[in-house]
Amino acid sequence: MLLIFLYRCRNFVGKKKKKMTEYIKIGRISMARAKEAHIPSADIKINKKHIDHVAGKHKKELEKLGFTALDFIRVVINGYNEIREAKDGTYFLANVIDENSTYTAIIGLNYIESKKFWEIKTAIPIRTAVINKKKLIWKRERTPLKI
Repeated sequence: MLLIFLYRCRNFVGKKKKKMTEYIKIGRISMARAKEAHIPSADIKINKKHIDHVAGKHKKELEKLGFTALDFIRVVINGYNEIREAKDGTYFLANVIDENSTYTAIIGLNYIESKKFWEIKTAIPIRTAVINKKKLIWKRERTPLKI
């Protein structure tokens, strides 16, 4: 009897509990916009790991613009006017000010099917020529960034 109990308990000994990733809701892709772009309508969320990535890796670019990582992300989400798709399945929300701008503010997203939300992977001002190479799937009239 003791052997059966120990055999059944072997999977619990020495195992660490999985740490749950906490997400912050930043915005949402609306039903109307999602329908036009043929993508899921869902919340847009970010976790601490990706906030740290944006804040660390893109610190210089964001400081030049006077933004923190979260402020930059919120501004782009509130003012994006294009959705673009990369070949690897990443989507980009872009705030294109005009065709002649050298840089465009973008957020890189992946849809997490199992959790039913969009996860922000990165956010950065990127060369307009680079983002224009991605497939355009939704567009509205251009408006300046709202600060």
